[in-house]
Amino acid sequence: MPSGLYIAASGMDAALIRQDVIANNLANASTAGFKQNREVDEAFPTYLIARLHDQRINTLDGTAEIRPNIGIMGGGVIPQEVTTDYSQGSHEDTKNPLDFAVNGAGYFFTVLNPEGKTFLTRNGNFSLDGNGRLVTQDGLPVLGHNGEIYIDGNQVTVDAEGNISVDGKALDQLQVVQVQDPSQLTKVGHSLFSAAPGAKVDMAPDDIQVQQGTLEQSNVDSIREMVNMINTSRAYDLNSRVISSYDDLFYMAATEIGTLTPTTA
Repeated sequence: MPSGLYIAASGMDAALIRQDVIANNLANASTAGFKQNREVDEAFPTYLIARLHDQRINTLDGTAEIRPNIGIMGGGVIPQEVTTDYSQGSHEDTKNPLDFAVNGAGYFFTVLNPEGKTFLTRNGNFSLDGNGRLVTQDGLPVLGHNGEIYIDGNQVTVDAEGNISVDGKALDQLQVVQVQDPSQLTKVGHSLFSAAPGAKVDMAPDDIQVQQGTLEQSNVDSIREMVNMINTSRAYDLNSRVISSYDDLFYMAATEIGTLTPTTA
Protein backbone atom coordinates (compact mmCIF):
# COMPACT_ATOMS: atom_id res chain seq x y z
CA MET A 1 0.00 0.00 0.00
CA PRO A 2 1.52 3.40 -0.97
CA SER A 3 2.80 5.32 2.05
CA GLY A 4 1.20 8.49 0.69
CA LEU A 5 -2.21 7.12 1.63
CA TYR A 6 -1.20 6.76 5.27
CA ILE A 7 0.43 10.19 5.32
CA ALA A 8 -2.68 11.85 3.90
CA ALA A 9 -4.96 9.91 6.27
CA SER A 10 -2.90 11.00 9.29
CA GLY A 11 -3.16 14.61 8.12
CA MET A 12 -6.95 14.32 7.87
CA ASP A 13 -7.17 12.77 11.35
CA ALA A 14 -5.05 15.56 12.87
CA ALA A 15 -7.12 18.21 11.08
CA LEU A 16 -10.38 16.79 12.49
CA ILE A 17 -9.05 16.96 16.07
CA ARG A 18 -7.69 20.48 15.50
CA GLN A 19 -11.07 21.55 14.11
CA ASP A 20 -12.84 20.27 17.26
CA VAL A 21 -10.42 22.24 19.46
CA ILE A 22 -10.92 25.44 17.45
CA ALA A 23 -14.72 25.01 17.48
CA ASN A 24 -14.65 24.68 21.27
CA ASN A 25 -12.54 27.83 21.55
CA LEU A 26 -14.97 29.79 19.39
CA ALA A 27 -17.96 28.48 21.34
CA ASN A 28 -16.41 29.85 24.54
CA ALA A 29 -15.12 33.14 23.14
CA SER A 30 -17.56 35.02 25.39
CA THR A 31 -17.21 32.76 28.47
CA ALA A 32 -15.65 34.67 31.37
CA GLY A 33 -12.36 33.19 32.53
CA PHE A 34 -12.17 30.64 29.71
CA LYS A 35 -8.67 29.54 28.63
CA GLN A 36 -8.22 28.50 25.02
CA ASN A 37 -6.80 25.14 23.94
CA ARG A 38 -4.21 24.29 21.32
CA GLU A 39 -3.80 20.96 19.49
CA VAL A 40 -0.17 19.86 19.15
CA ASP A 41 0.92 17.45 16.39
CA GLU A 42 3.98 15.24 16.38
CA ALA A 43 5.65 14.19 13.14
CA PHE A 44 6.26 10.54 12.41
CA PRO A 45 9.92 9.73 11.66
CA THR A 46 11.21 10.76 8.24
CA TYR A 47 13.03 8.32 6.00
CA LEU A 48 16.09 8.71 3.79
CA ILE A 49 15.31 7.13 0.42
CA ALA A 50 18.13 5.58 -1.65
CA ARG A 51 18.36 3.61 -4.93
CA LEU A 52 18.68 0.12 -3.45
CA HIS A 53 19.12 -1.84 -6.70
CA ASP A 54 22.27 -0.10 -7.93
CA GLN A 55 25.37 -2.27 -7.90
CA ARG A 56 28.15 -1.80 -5.37
CA ILE A 57 31.87 -1.57 -6.12
CA ASN A 58 34.12 -4.40 -4.92
CA THR A 59 37.24 -3.16 -3.13
CA LEU A 60 40.10 -4.74 -1.20
CA ASP A 61 38.27 -4.01 2.03
CA GLY A 62 34.97 -5.43 0.81
CA THR A 63 32.35 -3.34 -0.98
CA ALA A 64 31.84 0.38 -1.33
CA GLU A 65 28.39 1.99 -1.11
CA ILE A 66 27.76 4.09 -4.20
CA ARG A 67 23.97 3.95 -4.33
CA PRO A 68 22.85 7.61 -4.34
CA ASN A 69 20.29 9.03 -1.93
CA ILE A 70 17.08 10.18 -3.57
CA GLY A 71 15.77 12.38 -0.77
CA ILE A 72 13.74 12.54 2.41
CA MET A 73 10.21 11.13 2.75
CA GLY A 74 7.97 12.19 5.63
CA GLY A 75 5.89 9.79 7.67
CA GLY A 76 2.84 11.92 8.40
CA VAL A 77 1.67 13.36 11.73
CA ILE A 78 -0.07 12.16 14.86
CA PRO A 79 -2.03 14.33 17.34
CA GLN A 80 0.21 14.41 20.42
CA GLU A 81 -1.79 16.40 22.98
CA VAL A 82 -4.20 19.28 23.57
CA THR A 83 -2.60 22.01 25.65
CA THR A 84 -4.17 24.98 27.42
CA ASP A 85 -3.06 28.60 27.06
CA TYR A 86 -3.25 30.16 30.54
CA SER A 87 -2.41 33.71 29.48
CA GLN A 88 -4.61 36.40 31.02
CA GLY A 89 -7.65 37.62 29.12
CA SER A 90 -8.79 41.24 28.92
CA HIS A 91 -10.74 42.78 31.81
CA GLU A 92 -14.20 44.26 31.43
CA ASP A 93 -15.82 46.61 33.94
CA THR A 94 -19.26 45.38 34.97
CA LYS A 95 -19.90 47.62 38.06
CA ASN A 96 -21.36 44.53 39.72
CA PRO A 97 -19.98 44.38 43.30
CA LEU A 98 -19.97 40.56 43.19
CA ASP A 99 -17.85 40.34 40.03
CA PHE A 100 -14.11 39.87 40.61
CA ALA A 101 -10.96 39.52 38.56
CA VAL A 102 -7.42 38.78 39.65
CA ASN A 103 -4.40 40.16 37.81
CA GLY A 104 -1.57 37.88 36.76
CA ALA A 105 -1.45 34.44 35.18
CA GLY A 106 -1.25 31.53 37.61
CA TYR A 107 -3.66 32.97 40.20
CA PHE A 108 -7.07 31.37 40.77
CA PHE A 109 -10.16 31.69 42.96
CA THR A 110 -11.11 28.52 44.82
CA VAL A 111 -14.57 26.94 44.91
CA LEU A 112 -16.03 23.79 46.44
CA ASN A 113 -18.06 21.13 44.64
CA PRO A 114 -20.89 19.12 46.31
CA GLU A 115 -18.47 16.23 47.05
CA GLY A 116 -16.16 18.55 48.97
CA LYS A 117 -13.44 18.72 46.30
CA THR A 118 -11.71 22.05 45.70
CA PHE A 119 -11.60 23.43 42.16
CA LEU A 120 -9.87 26.50 40.76
CA THR A 121 -11.32 29.14 38.45
CA ARG A 122 -10.54 32.47 36.84
CA ASN A 123 -14.23 33.19 36.35
CA GLY A 124 -15.15 35.65 39.12
CA ASN A 125 -18.77 36.07 38.04
CA PHE A 126 -20.23 35.35 41.50
CA SER A 127 -23.65 35.89 43.10
CA LEU A 128 -25.53 35.09 46.30
CA ASP A 129 -27.74 32.05 46.77
CA GLY A 130 -30.92 31.97 48.88
CA ASN A 131 -28.86 31.67 52.09
CA GLY A 132 -26.66 34.66 51.32
CA ARG A 133 -23.71 32.44 50.39
CA LEU A 134 -21.27 33.65 47.74
CA VAL A 135 -21.45 31.14 44.86
CA THR A 136 -20.52 30.69 41.22
CA GLN A 137 -23.12 30.81 38.45
CA ASP A 138 -23.41 27.02 38.84
CA GLY A 139 -24.12 27.31 42.56
CA LEU A 140 -20.70 26.19 43.84
CA PRO A 141 -19.65 28.01 47.05
CA VAL A 142 -16.69 30.37 46.80
CA LEU A 143 -14.08 29.82 49.49
CA GLY A 144 -12.51 32.38 51.77
CA HIS A 145 -9.73 31.85 54.29
CA ASN A 146 -12.40 30.94 56.85
CA GLY A 147 -14.36 28.60 54.58
CA GLU A 148 -17.60 29.38 52.73
CA ILE A 149 -18.49 33.07 52.55
CA TYR A 150 -21.89 34.26 53.81
CA ILE A 151 -22.83 37.87 53.20
CA ASP A 152 -25.51 39.51 55.33
CA GLY A 153 -25.63 43.17 54.47
CA ASN A 154 -26.05 45.69 51.71
CA GLN A 155 -22.69 47.18 50.79
CA VAL A 156 -19.95 44.73 49.81
CA THR A 157 -16.43 46.02 49.23
CA VAL A 158 -13.30 44.03 48.35
CA ASP A 159 -9.79 45.52 48.37
CA ALA A 160 -6.84 44.59 46.14
CA GLU A 161 -5.78 41.79 48.51
CA GLY A 162 -9.23 40.20 48.41
CA ASN A 163 -10.33 41.33 51.88
CA ILE A 164 -14.13 41.44 52.05
CA SER A 165 -16.01 44.03 54.09
CA VAL A 166 -19.80 44.18 54.47
CA ASP A 167 -21.34 47.48 55.56
CA GLY A 168 -17.90 48.62 56.70
CA LYS A 169 -17.14 45.52 58.81
CA ALA A 170 -14.37 43.06 57.92
CA LEU A 171 -15.79 39.65 57.01
CA ASP A 172 -13.21 37.38 55.35
CA GLN A 173 -10.63 37.24 52.55
CA LEU A 174 -11.12 35.57 49.18
CA GLN A 175 -8.97 32.46 49.00
CA VAL A 176 -6.79 33.12 45.97
CA VAL A 177 -4.10 30.54 45.22
CA GLN A 178 -1.06 30.50 42.98
CA VAL A 179 -0.26 27.49 40.80
CA GLN A 180 3.45 27.25 40.08
CA ASP A 181 3.02 25.00 37.02
CA PRO A 182 -0.36 25.52 35.29
CA SER A 183 0.37 22.57 32.98
CA GLN A 184 -0.53 20.35 35.95
CA LEU A 185 -4.12 21.61 35.82
CA THR A 186 -6.95 19.76 34.09
CA LYS A 187 -10.11 21.33 32.73
CA VAL A 188 -13.29 19.92 34.30
CA GLY A 189 -15.81 22.19 32.54
CA HIS A 190 -17.59 25.44 33.40
CA SER A 191 -14.25 27.33 33.55
CA LEU A 192 -13.11 25.11 36.44
CA PHE A 193 -9.73 23.44 36.83
CA SER A 194 -8.54 20.53 38.94
CA ALA A 195 -4.95 20.37 40.21
CA ALA A 196 -3.09 17.09 39.71
CA PRO A 197 -1.88 15.23 42.81
CA GLY A 198 1.46 16.68 43.81
CA ALA A 199 0.91 19.98 41.99
CA LYS A 200 2.40 22.93 43.85
CA VAL A 201 -0.54 25.14 44.87
CA ASP A 202 0.24 27.94 47.34
CA MET A 203 -1.71 30.76 48.90
CA ALA A 204 -1.28 33.86 46.78
CA PRO A 205 1.16 36.48 48.10
CA ASP A 206 -0.08 39.65 49.77
CA ASP A 207 0.67 41.82 46.74
CA ILE A 208 -2.01 40.24 44.51
CA GLN A 209 -4.43 42.56 42.75
CA VAL A 210 -8.09 41.63 43.00
CA GLN A 211 -10.42 43.98 41.13
CA GLN A 212 -14.04 44.34 42.21
CA GLY A 213 -16.72 45.06 39.62
CA THR A 214 -14.52 43.56 36.89
CA LEU A 215 -14.54 40.26 34.97
CA GLU A 216 -11.72 38.59 33.11
CA GLN A 217 -12.86 37.69 29.62
CA SER A 218 -11.89 34.67 27.57
CA ASN A 219 -8.38 34.79 26.10
CA VAL A 220 -9.71 33.51 22.75
CA ASP A 221 -8.94 35.71 19.73
CA SER A 222 -12.01 35.05 17.59
CA ILE A 223 -10.49 36.41 14.37
CA ARG A 224 -7.37 34.30 14.79
CA GLU A 225 -9.46 31.21 15.50
CA MET A 226 -11.56 31.79 12.39
CA VAL A 227 -8.37 32.00 10.31
CA ASN A 228 -7.13 28.79 11.97
CA MET A 229 -10.46 27.13 11.17
CA ILE A 230 -10.16 28.08 7.48
CA ASN A 231 -6.55 26.83 7.29
CA THR A 232 -7.49 23.57 9.00
CA SER A 233 -10.38 23.04 6.60
CA ARG A 234 -8.06 23.59 3.64
CA ALA A 235 -5.50 21.15 5.06
CA TYR A 236 -8.21 18.52 5.43
CA ASP A 237 -9.42 19.13 1.87
CA LEU A 238 -5.90 18.89 0.41
CA ASN A 239 -5.22 15.58 2.16
CA SER A 240 -8.60 14.33 0.97
CA ARG A 241 -7.63 15.18 -2.61
CA VAL A 242 -4.41 13.18 -2.25
CA ILE A 243 -6.43 10.12 -1.26
CA SER A 244 -8.83 10.71 -4.17
CA SER A 245 -5.86 10.88 -6.56
CA TYR A 246 -4.56 7.54 -5.28
CA ASP A 247 -8.05 6.09 -5.69
CA ASP A 248 -8.11 7.21 -9.33
CA LEU A 249 -4.68 5.67 -9.93
CA PHE A 250 -5.78 2.37 -8.40
CA TYR A 251 -8.89 2.38 -10.59
CA MET A 252 -6.82 2.96 -13.73
CA ALA A 253 -4.40 0.20 -12.73
CA ALA A 254 -7.25 -2.25 -12.21
CA THR A 255 -9.40 -1.39 -15.23
CA GLU A 256 -7.12 0.00 -17.94
CA ILE A 257 -3.50 -1.04 -17.54
CA GLY A 258 -4.45 -4.68 -17.04
CA THR A 259 -6.46 -4.71 -20.30
CA LEU A 260 -3.75 -3.31 -22.56
CA THR A 261 -2.89 -5.68 -25.43
CA PRO A 262 0.80 -5.86 -26.41
CA THR A 263 1.50 -4.76 -29.96
CA THR A 264 3.25 -7.03 -32.41
CA ALA A 265 6.02 -5.84 -34.66
